[in-house]
Parts: sequence; C-alpha cells; structure tokens
Amino acid sequence: MFKNRLFYSVFFIAATAFLFAYKSKLSSVIFLFALILPIICWILALISRLLLKVTVEYDKLVAAKYEDIRIRVKLKNRFFIPLSPCAVIGTFPLKGKGVVCRQKIFAAVPPFSSAYIDFDCFVKFRGIYKCGIESVEVYDMLRLSTFRIRVKDYSELVIQPRKIFVQAVPDSGDGDSETISHNRFALDKNSFVNIREYRQGDSIKHVHWAMSAKYDSLMVKQMEQSVGGSGIVIADFNEYFPFDEDNAEASDCIAETLLAINLMLNSYKLSCTSVWYSPDDSQCRIFTVRSEEDYCILFDMMCRLPRQNEVFLPETVARSLKEADNDASCVYFITSQLRRDFITEMSRIDAFRNKLIRVLLIASPIETEEQKKLADDISAARGIELWKIDENNIGQSFINNIEMYNKH
Repeated sequence: MFKNRLFYSVFFIAATAFLFAYKSKLSSVIFLFALILPIICWILALISRLLLKVTVEYDKLVAAKYEDIRIRVKLKNRFFIPLSPCAVIGTFPLKGKGVVCRQKIFAAVPPFSSAYIDFDCFVKFRGIYKCGIESVEVYDMLRLSTFRIRVKDYSELVIQPRKIFVQAVPDSGDGDSETISHNRFALDKNSFVNIREYRQGDSIKHVHWAMSAKYDSLMVKQMEQSVGGSGIVIADFNEYFPFDEDNAEASDCIAETLLAINLMLNSYKLSCTSVWYSPDDSQCRIFTVRSEEDYCILFDMMCRLPRQNEVFLPETVARSLKEADNDASCVYFITSQLRRDFITEMSRIDAFRNKLIRVLLIASPIETEEQKKLADDISAARGIELWKIDENNIGQSFINNIEMYNKH
C-alpha cells in the first residue's frame, strides 16, 4: 500500500505542476482526474465494505490429531464493484504444517457473487485452539485506503490425543513367590496381585503365612477383585527441551501414555489415580478413574490441558498424593527428562512404600551422558523399573517393557 500511495503522490504532484505550467483544458482534466478519482474509489470501497458478508463454516469442531478437517470462509459480495483484493485475517491451521497460527490471506470476489477460502488440513498437537476470523480488510481500487470489518467470529477447535489401548501381558511369575509380587496385570482372579499388611476386617484365608513369618507381621494377599486403587500415575508436563516442537511432542506423548495406563487398568476393572500440575489454577489435580465414564472425563481433561509454561517441582505433585490409597500396588511416573532429585524424593514418600515404581521415560531427542548414567542407576535400583516409551508406538512399548521385566 505504501508503494501505491507513493506512486499516486508522484502522479498528483506531476498533475499539479502540469496544471500551472500549461494552463489548458487537458492539464485541468488531468488534475481533476487525479483529485477526484481517489475520492470515488474511497466511496465505492466504503459501500463494498457495508455490503460484504463474511461467514465461517466448520465440518467438525472435534477431531483427532492428524485427522483431516475443513474450515471454509465464505465472502459474499453484494455490490456491483469487484473486491480485488480483500484480505481475510484470522487464526487457522497452516496447510501442510499441522500448526494453528495467525494468517492473512488475500482473495478476489466478483460482483454479486461469492468466493471461498478453504483450509483443508490437519493439526498434529492436542489442545484447544481458537480458530476463525478476526477481521476482513477491503481495499479501494487504487489500494490507497483500507476499510476493516471486525468480524470476531471464533470457535473452539478441540484436537484430541490418540486413544491407545494396551493389551497387558499376564504375569509369568508364581503367585506364592518369596518376594512381594507386584501388580503385573494378573488375569487369573484366583491369584493375588500384591501383598499388604493385615487390616481389621480382612479374611483370614487371605493371610500369606510365609511372608508373615518373614516380616514378623500378618501379611495379606491382595486379590485382583479387591484392589481399591491398583495404580497411581504421576505426569511430569514440564518442558525440558530447547525446541518448542520437541516439547509439544513430549507433552502429547505423556498425556497419551497417562490415558493408556488408565484405559488398560480400567479394562481389568482396576481403578487408577492420576495426578498432574494444572497451569489453569496453579494447583495439583488428582482424578481417579473407576469406570468408563470417568475415563471419558479424564480424556476430555487431557484434551483441554494447556501447555506447561511455568516450571514446577515434580515432587510437589508426588507430595499431593501422600494420602493416596495404600491399596495401589504400582506407581507410574511419566516424564521426558530423568531427574535424580525427584526419583530420590519418591522413594521417601510413605504412600509409595512397598510399591513398584515404574519410571516411564518418553524417548527424548537429546540424551546426555548424565541422563544415561541416571538411567543405568534407576535400572539397577530395587523396586524401580525404567520403561522407555517410543512416542510413535506407545502400545508396543508397553508390551515390550512388561515382557522384559516379567522375564527378570
């Protein structure tokens, strides 16, 4: 637009000079033309702005990651002057990139007709996105002036994480082992999945006499059908990587892994308590899934969970579970970065005593020597398992890790 105004200014100055240098009808006509034409164009553009109708259509407002979606912007020109061009400003998915960003797109609309701008694309990260038109700019034919139509037509586009179902592998170990048998998803309802101290009201037939003698205290076999809370999941959504896309991928993988664990345990009628830090209210959120309805609620919460922009200490989340149900037999900690301080802190929390701790490490793009050493230390620690999760194949990663540790 600056270039057009510059050219017009030069033309107007030349017409004015020509008028005073040559006092003739031609010079007068050229001067009047240079003076009146922008005014006429301005008036026509104003009328075009008043007669332009803009609408936004969505084929769906809820979609999975990488699922094709269509957003159509309709521009209807109800005036005899063509709009060439007009600019649509808004927030839409960027074609071929899978991200949602602010864009400015030019379009031409014939007189008494309509033009369409289609966004046929996908979004590759979960979340809630505000998509739609912010405004439309109408230019006059000389492109000397602009009229802006403030539309503010936005809708929430919900991009869901992947739903991953893990077919758990039965425990190959003996139920009467001399060591405490942690929950490896035993499918036989007559076998126990954990051992805990005797509580008032427990049936005497569930007492494990061999383990009671070993620990000099009554120990009870915890049967699968009696497990109140079979799993605790702690999600570390902190962003540790220098690149934004790596952080977004890790965050999605953590959410999908959390959902996969809940769905897996729920399929065996076992409950699962999940905890994470919520940036919305700067508090730790705790949610227990005991039914399919609970899982659907958790799924929706993970869809709407914003990115973690502020850093929090993961042990803060773990401490919020100090009153966790002691019937839980396994603690899952999902992270994209191993932290020695947090692993040490977890082992000191009373609620996690005599529980198997599984550290699920999302495959990270950067693996330092410090991380490798910490991974070796965790793998060698008693009562802790280190699972490496491939973000491209979470389900198979679960099966591989379960099979590997069952062999041990």
